Formats: sequence, C-alpha cells, structure tokens
Amino acid sequence: MDGNFFFVIGGILVALAVLFAFVGIRRVDSFPPNRAVMAGVIALFVAVVGTTMAFAIVKSNDEQKSRDEKLAAEEGTTTTTAASGPVTDLSVSSPADGGLVYQPNGLTAKPGNVAITYDNPSQVPHSIAVATANGNVLGQVQPFTNGKQTVTLSNLAPGKYVFYCTVPGHRQAGMQGDLTVLAGAGSSSRNP
Repeated sequence: MDGNFFFVIGGILVALAVLFAFVGIRRVDSFPPNRAVMAGVIALFVAVVGTTMAFAIVKSNDEQKSRDEKLAAEEGTTTTTAASGPVTDLSVSSPADGGLVYQPNGLTAKPGNVAITYDNPSQVPHSIAVATANGNVLGQVQPFTNGKQTVTLSNLAPGKYVFYCTVPGHRQAGMQGDLTVLAGAGSSSRNP
C-alpha cells in the first residue's frame, strides 16, 4: 500500500469535519435535522476513521515485516564486503569466559582479499572491525554472542591494519590486534 493513501483518507476526514462543522455553525438550530442524518454523519465518520486506522495497521505491519526481513538478511550474511578473486582466510577467537582479548592478537596476510572469521564462544557480546592505521573502517560485523561471523575485506594493500571489538569499552580494555599485509605474494599465516 502506498503511503499517499493515508494522506488522502486523512484529507477526506479533515474536509468532512470542516464541512459538517461549518454546516452545524451556520444552522445551529436545525442541525442535524433529524436522528437519521445524525446517525448517517456518525456512520460516515466511523467509516473514514476505521479505514484510516486499518490502513495504518496494515502499513505498519508491512514496514515491520520489511525491517524484519532486512535484519534477518543482515544476520544471515556474515560477510560485510563481497570480494572477487582468491581470498586469504584467517581466524581469530575470544576466550569462552568472555575475556576481552583476541587469540591470536596478530595476523599476517598477503595483499588482496582477506576474510577474517571471528569465533566468539561466550555469552558476552563481541564483534570485529578492521581499520586502517588512520582509523578508516574497512569492514565490521555487529556484536554477537556464542557463534562465528566473518568480515571480508577486498583488495587490501600491503601495510599495517588494526582489528578490534566495537562494543564500547572493549577496545580500550585491550581487545584489539594487528593485521599485517605483507608486500609480495608470500603465503598468509597467523602470528602467536
């Protein structure tokens, strides 16, 4: 349903209210002329208000369904950026007790596409974001508990990057690590 319909029905309701108020003021002593007209006017207003309310309910349900589908799609997709070509797969995790550390806290990769799978086995929400040295975020996943999510980064150039938890206070408490992208086509590895 189009949102303009709501405004049309609302406009009709306002126009009817103004019309009947004008008629009622102009003919104070004879408005409404009988009970049947009064019942008809009330029925008309009930129908217009009921239609407006029904439309509002349907429209809000449609919008909620759309939001739910969008959230489900975001939660179901664990990569944040699509990468074309070969991908270097790396893994990090956190302790099951919810500790604010990554294991390992240093990663090494070759230039190109890199996918970092983050395993959070705890009930404490954590996330992973990857940024350049100057703080430009290249990719991230939203905080989650008891699961795995992957952030995929496209076309990483040689250099130093940082990965960290986006939950407020976690990075400041030490939940971050370094990602080094080596020049050349050497193989990727994890640093202890």
